[in-house]
Amino acid sequence: MKKLRLLSVSFDTSIKPWELKKFRGAVAAKVGIENEWFHNHDNSEQFDSSTVGSRQSDPAKPRYHHRYPLIQYKIDTHQGQMRPMLLCLDDCIEEAHHFFSQSDWSLRIGDRTHDMRIARLHVDQINLNVWEQPLPYRLHKWRALSSDNFKEWQKMDGIVERIAFLENILAAHILSFARGVEWTLDKHFEVKITNLLKEEWVSFKDIKVLAFTIEFKANISMPDYIGLGQGSGEGFGVVRRQRGSHKLAVGSGQ
Repeated sequence: MKKLRLLSVSFDTSIKPWELKKFRGAVAAKVGIENEWFHNHDNSEQFDSSTVGSRQSDPAKPRYHHRYPLIQYKIDTHQGQMRPMLLCLDDCIEEAHHFFSQSDWSLRIGDRTHDMRIARLHVDQINLNVWEQPLPYRLHKWRALSSDNFKEWQKMDGIVERIAFLENILAAHILSFARGVEWTLDKHFEVKITNLLKEEWVSFKDIKVLAFTIEFKANISMPDYIGLGQGSGEGFGVVRRQRGSHKLAVGSGQ
């Protein structure tokens, strides 16, 4: 079992879903490029923090850390308002002070300057564990397929084959999350996709990519609103446990 700490902070301002990457870039610029968890770039190669989350015109593109993001950017939908949200996991809760200790919280997002006042702050600790019985989840705008996986996907013409393929990828993405939060899984877990709700093309860094919204069961506990898969730190692949109603809705950086 692993005890995981979480900090979620929603801000009292409105952004559009496609502005989430600009919110991420603005936060990264505010805290400084030396704080890598906010942008996941490798500081051994210099880059322009104002371009975080967008395509680079310079052929010498920045290098990235290949690790699970412990600071993630989300959209919190509250009473019709789409609010930018920071989600910090475990040790990166302490990293949040790089932003909140600043005297000026204003951020330039697109063509507007936003005064970032806290609308909602929640601190939690949950027990991650493998259980005997499966738990139901929904996964929103999950970018499951790498370029190689997409080629394999295209070759498949049977829904059963495709679902089994996605289940293997989902299990790998859950393992990536577990490694990222230093959770050692000492028991076998199983994943079963129960419903493929939506298959759609979304924009990510000005490129169209395939994303899935699915329902699945897994005998493993995961916190709400963490990301799985590609773009997990930027609003894609948002996990929600299927239980009752929640006030917090999810969005992506589409």
